[in-house]
Amino acid sequence: MSEPERTYQDMVNAQMRREIKEADQEWIRKQKLLDLLWQAKLDAEAPLDDEWDYSTGYKERRHKVTCHRGRGDSDF
Repeated sequence: MSEPERTYQDMVNAQMRREIKEADQEWIRKQKLLDLLWQAKLDAEAPLDDEWDYSTGYKERRHKVTCHRGRGDSDF
């Protein structure tokens, strides 16, 4: 008697179990913590003016003041 065929979902589940087992290792948890702390350090050192306007509640490009007037300008 042959074993039943493995479905795609069975293979996905097996891969997820392998990845979860691997991610549960101590050195991986420590590396994730180091990555998180390093990213927080980089974010803290980043310039505060990121050229985006948040005053409307949405992230919008801040208009630059130029002498040029064209269709893409807000004062055209």
